[in-house]
Amino acid sequence: MTSPLKIGVLIVPPVQLLDVSPIDLFGMLTPEYLRACNMPASVISLGIPVSIHYISLSGPGSIVELTAQAHLQISHGLDSPDVAPGKLDIVMIPGPDPGIVPEKEVLEFVRRHVEAGVTLLTVCTGVMVAGYAGVLDGKRASGPRPLIDMILTKKFKEVKWEDKRWSVDGNIWSSGE
Repeated sequence: MTSPLKIGVLIVPPVQLLDVSPIDLFGMLTPEYLRACNMPASVISLGIPVSIHYISLSGPGSIVELTAQAHLQISHGLDSPDVAPGKLDIVMIPGPDPGIVPEKEVLEFVRRHVEAGVTLLTVCTGVMVAGYAGVLDGKRASGPRPLIDMILTKKFKEVKWEDKRWSVDGNIWSSGE
């Protein structure tokens, strides 16, 4: 059996509910999901196990606020051994309130994972968390297109901002709308 694709979803509350939803695409890769959709055996055999961890500074068991009056239970803290650098394949950062400056522990978590070669996926204003962590310096990135000229180029001057829906530079994937 293939080892699971290990994904950490880093929540910096409050987060846009819509920005968390792309994680569901990874959940749909599993053989169990494909089997539930009555896919043919040839398609099911292409499925891969996926392990998703919801991570926040508030720690395991805490409930964090999303938009639309939704809430999400956190499974891991920043210091949980299961989500230490090198343990995850992907860290996804959904978009928080653009006015938030994340705590230094959150920024260090992002830096350590990028340094370990983990793939970083940012969704919308999640790119700002990566920007504050400094992992975008000297790299091409995209974010919320209306905010590129208005905010992003001013806050994160070392980033090569692209007015595109998504951008890839090394192990960092960023997206906007």
